[in-house]
Amino acid sequence: MARRKTKRQSRVEEEPEPKPDLTPMIDIVFNLIIFFMIVSELNNLSVEELQLSFAESAAEAKVLAQPGQKRVLQVNVLPEGLTRVNGVSYSDDPLLEGRYPSLQRFLELEAAAYETESGPAGAELSALRVNLRADKEAPFVAVQRVFGACQETRIYKTSLAATKQSPGAKP
Repeated sequence: MARRKTKRQSRVEEEPEPKPDLTPMIDIVFNLIIFFMIVSELNNLSVEELQLSFAESAAEAKVLAQPGQKRVLQVNVLPEGLTRVNGVSYSDDPLLEGRYPSLQRFLELEAAAYETESGPAGAELSALRVNLRADKEAPFVAVQRVFGACQETRIYKTSLAATKQSPGAKP
């Protein structure tokens, strides 16, 4: 004997299996791709195209994205003597006063955002790390101004970038 189907059973059989709508997922993926492209471009602003000086005993560049390690502020000294940080030009040159923001003032603001460490004789020193990248054609007085600004703002964790590639070698 054949059984009669109830309304509920017939509805279940008639309704198709629900399928997820993937359109929002595709939109999210495209937004993430655009976001990462923009972030990678902004990250490249911290390092300028410079010809670094040669140093036979230069250490290899360290990976800075280790857990617990602080960010390193990249300070670039251009061949004309200007200092550039994250794409913005700074100068403490008395001849250029008023044309560019003060590097020392910028470093003071950056150092204020970091915790301090106790130094010799109880001096409060900034934990900010600064890596100075100077073009080999940059005037040395511009490099001295950067180190002087670091000293005035009590930034003592500084490094100077150089290349191990000999001057006569091709890149």
